[in-house]
Amino acid sequence: MTEDLGDVIAYFRSRLSRMEEVTFENIAEAIETGPFGTLSDVQKADIRAILESSFNITQGTGHSVKSDYRPWLQERKSEIDFYYWNRLRKYLLGEQILPPNVLSRLDSLSDEILDYCGNPDDTGSWSRRGMVMGHVQSGKTTNYTGLICKAADAGYRIIILLAGLTNSLRAQTQQRLDETFIGKKSIFRPDVDQKLRILHHATEQRTPLFGTTRDRDFNRLIAQNYGVTLAATHEPTIFITKKHKSTLENLRDWIRDQNHGRRVPEPLLLIDDEADNASINTSKDPTRSTAINTVIREILQLFDRATYVGYTATPFANIFIDPNSDHEMLGDELFPENFIKALDPPTNYIGAHRLFDEDGDLRSTMVRMIDDYADSLPLVQPATRKHDFPVGGIPPSLKEAIRVYLLTLAIRHLRGDGKKHCSMMINVSRFNDTQANVEGEVYRYLEKLKDSVAVNARARGQPTDERIIELRADFLREFRHLKVGLADVLSVLHQAISPVRVVTVNMRGGKLDYEQNRRNGLHVIAIGGLALSRGLTLEGLTVSYIIRNASASDTLMQMARWFGYRDGYEELCRLHLPEVSADHYD
Repeated sequence: MTEDLGDVIAYFRSRLSRMEEVTFENIAEAIETGPFGTLSDVQKADIRAILESSFNITQGTGHSVKSDYRPWLQERKSEIDFYYWNRLRKYLLGEQILPPNVLSRLDSLSDEILDYCGNPDDTGSWSRRGMVMGHVQSGKTTNYTGLICKAADAGYRIIILLAGLTNSLRAQTQQRLDETFIGKKSIFRPDVDQKLRILHHATEQRTPLFGTTRDRDFNRLIAQNYGVTLAATHEPTIFITKKHKSTLENLRDWIRDQNHGRRVPEPLLLIDDEADNASINTSKDPTRSTAINTVIREILQLFDRATYVGYTATPFANIFIDPNSDHEMLGDELFPENFIKALDPPTNYIGAHRLFDEDGDLRSTMVRMIDDYADSLPLVQPATRKHDFPVGGIPPSLKEAIRVYLLTLAIRHLRGDGKKHCSMMINVSRFNDTQANVEGEVYRYLEKLKDSVAVNARARGQPTDERIIELRADFLREFRHLKVGLADVLSVLHQAISPVRVVTVNMRGGKLDYEQNRRNGLHVIAIGGLALSRGLTLEGLTVSYIIRNASASDTLMQMARWFGYRDGYEELCRLHLPEVSADHYD
């Protein structure tokens, strides 16, 4: 049966390569008239689900507004060697990272956005400003990765990617660009030259140069010691840096020194991820600008030819930038005066409508309202006590969420997904000390659960262990409708939950190292505040517990790490939050 399914998958892929549509009707016909006639209805339903999840995911073209737009890409396509893009395309398709339909849409969208950017072959002095609007956790990183690859192929020699405010987000972004653009681990050590899988999908072994690494943001001394230079223009050079004043100033000064104070002639593409955060000039004085806004504009001013593209899911502030704001030394503001592109998410995207609308298909199965947290984890914590606010244990609803997370691990183990990443998120306070106290309480409870499971989960007869009784009740309440039995879950529970650890991710540190755990999967309960609310992706997120008190639309949306893609396990996902928070998303 596996060979037969492989043949059908290959057939549908060939159709998509010819830009022919694959519909639900095509899939149903293939199952009924193909080699699956002797299978049961249940088996046919499973095959149908596999095929539909792979081939019937679509993505719209979105919408755009533009000004001062002169198309150039189509005229140049025949002369451009799309090495980096073709390598990325083969990698995403060959590794089954993106469904073919969505990859096709990425191809056309990245063409469109690049065409709105300046033509790197145009001489003289010019600048372009644009913005791309996506949805939270909807694939903006993939979109700007496609743009980076095509821009590098078209002739942009310098690429700067501003990757949020935190070290953890910057490091995660650097790692992703290693895997999809650079092609090897970006580490400044002569003994490390580890090539990554994307290079298996290219006949040539070309790689761009890099001025930042997985473990280090930009540093002038290190760049000098390792020979980073703007003069090596045979391949593009990329810098992935966080939006930190001194770091960006160091990069600005280094670029200025590289060209001895003159403008750099090589074209620049500057991508600003989370462009609504820190980049905008919030100064009330029209003659001044805030520090990070200033240095971004100064970097752009160092280049004869430069394109700025801001990416954001919450563009509320960006569109209110004064489009006429100018400064003799800083140049134009970051207002997207040349284009705005709004991206549609693919049809398998889990967003606010599916979760919070009254008729949302995931509202009843995924959303759990909680109201028992006030005594131990109040929504409002006094800022005057942020360093010593006591945590009075953890509420029953959080204990339940932890137990449900452990059950999802066992179910995924039974499905053969036990070595895939699986995460839980706890976001209950913006204060680091409160997060540390919560980590201690969660760790204590988790260890008690592990002890109970190790000793009593497989015991025969009626259980007497209170935690095992609760786990059994949780399973029957949440997952009894699945094609898996309670006895099977309990039989593998100890093995499935043994690797789980608790990590706090905030400005003080903490790291979710998914790549280091790629072989066996990272199984983690991540606790944090801001660091879990902006851009950071929690791989395999199944259970989220949030009681943060925020009413600003952009803050609420950025907290929603549970939005995104949960193909193959969306029925296991749970979101625990207060009703007042759920009402904000409705």
